[in-house]
Amino acid sequence: MDLSQKSPLFLQGGHEMGRRIREFDWASHPLGPTDLWPPALRMALSLCLNSSFPTAIYWGPDLHLLYNDSWSAIPAERHPWALGRPAREVWSDIWSVVGPQLAQVMATGEGIARFEQMLPMERDGVPRETWWNYSFTALRNTDNTIGGVFNQGNEITDLVLARRQRQAELARLRGWFRQAPAPIALLRGPEHVFEIANDAYLAMVGGRDLLGKPVKDALPEAEEQGFVALLDDVLRTGRPYIANSSSIQLQRAPGQPREERVLDFIYQPVVNTEGHVDGVFVLATDVTDRARAETALRLSNWQLAEERARLATTVEAEQRAQAALRRFNETLEANVNLRTAQLERTVAKQVEVADRLRATFETSLIYQGFLDTQGTLLDANTTSLQAIRSNLDDVVGRPFWEAPWFTATPGLPEFTRDAVAKALAGKPVRTQLEVNLPVGTRRLDFCLRPALNGKGEVIGAVSEALDITER
Repeated sequence: MDLSQKSPLFLQGGHEMGRRIREFDWASHPLGPTDLWPPALRMALSLCLNSSFPTAIYWGPDLHLLYNDSWSAIPAERHPWALGRPAREVWSDIWSVVGPQLAQVMATGEGIARFEQMLPMERDGVPRETWWNYSFTALRNTDNTIGGVFNQGNEITDLVLARRQRQAELARLRGWFRQAPAPIALLRGPEHVFEIANDAYLAMVGGRDLLGKPVKDALPEAEEQGFVALLDDVLRTGRPYIANSSSIQLQRAPGQPREERVLDFIYQPVVNTEGHVDGVFVLATDVTDRARAETALRLSNWQLAEERARLATTVEAEQRAQAALRRFNETLEANVNLRTAQLERTVAKQVEVADRLRATFETSLIYQGFLDTQGTLLDANTTSLQAIRSNLDDVVGRPFWEAPWFTATPGLPEFTRDAVAKALAGKPVRTQLEVNLPVGTRRLDFCLRPALNGKGEVIGAVSEALDITER
C-alpha cells in the first residue's frame, strides 16, 4: 500500500525522510497525529522536506526534531533515531552551546545566525572538533506565539581545517626562510615591496626595518645605483638576472658612511597561480672578502695556487647551496599549490551550498523578498514576481512600498512604508492584508522581519507573504 496516498498534502515528497515521517507513529508521540498539527508546522515541514538544503525543525516546548534528507548526514550515527526526539537528547554533547541559542529564539522570536561556530560533536563515540555555519529562525503560530525553530546550516570543518593547515604551513616555510644562512628576500608588486627578509639579509643591510616597504624607500642607495631598474626588468620580462662580484655601496649602520660590499646575487621572477610574474625572489652572497682576497692574490704570486684551490672550493660550495635552494624553492611551490587546490575545492563546496540556499529561497509556496537598510528591494522570488506579472529588473532598486504589490491598493503603500521602518528598527510586523494584484484581489498573511548578522545588527529586512485567499 502506498502510505503517501493517505497522508496530508504537506507530507508529500521528501524522499527517504518524507517516507519515514509519513510512517512514524505520531499518534503515540507528544506532537500527536499529523492531521492535528498546526498550520505553521505544516508549512515549515513542507518547505523542509522539499528543500535540497540541510534543513531541520524543532517543534514544541521540548523541541522535537524533524528534518529532511540533506540534514540527515549531520547527526551521523544518530540518524534515524533522532527523528521525533527532543533536541536535548539528540544534542546532549553540544547542548551547552546550542541549547541557550534555541532557548533565546524561543523566548524572543529573534533569529540568530552563527558562522564558523565550533561544536565538539561526538562521532563514532569520540568527541570531535567540528565547524558550522547555521541559523535558527522562530516559527510562529497563527496567534503569533512561537511554536518552534527553523534550522538551516552546513558543516565547514574541511574549510576551517584546510585554512588552519595552510596558515601553519606558511608559518613553517617562513621560519625556514628566516633561518637560511644565505641572505634571502621576497619582493612583491611593481614597487618591489619587501614581503620576506631573513636574518642574514637584515644583517647584510645593517638591520634596517624593511618589511612592508618598497626597495626605493627601505634601501634608497640601491635605487641610486641602478638595482631597482634591474628588478623592474626582471618583473617585466620574466627572465632571471644573475650577477657575480657586483659592487654596491651599502649603509651598514645608521649615520655611518656607505661601505663598499661585493655581492653575488640572483633576481629570480616569481610566478603566481595565474601564470603572471608578480614578484622577485632575491638570493645574495656577500663575497666581499673573496673579492679582496682575489686582489691580494694578484699581488702575491707565491699564494696563487693555494688561494685558487680555496676559491674553487668556495665556488663549489656556493653552487651546491644554490642548487639546494632551487630544490627547496620547487618543494615550496609544490606545497603551496597543493594547499591552494585544497582550499579551492573547499570554497567550491561553499558555492554549492550557496546555490542550494538560493533554491530554498525560490519556493512556490510563499512570496519572499529582501530589502536593504533603506527599504530598497534587493531581491524577490519567482512566486512573488509572477503575482504582479513583472521581472526582477522591474522592481529591484525601488522602495519596497512603491512596488506593484502595493500601489494598486489605496492606503497600502503608506502602511507598507511604516511596516518597513518598524522592521528595520528591529521589530517584526505581521498582519493579514487584502491586496489588489494583476492576478486579482488576494488575501495575504503578510510578514516583515528584520534580518540580523552574526553580531545581532540589522542588515536589512525579509518580506514574506502566504496567500490565504482560499482559506
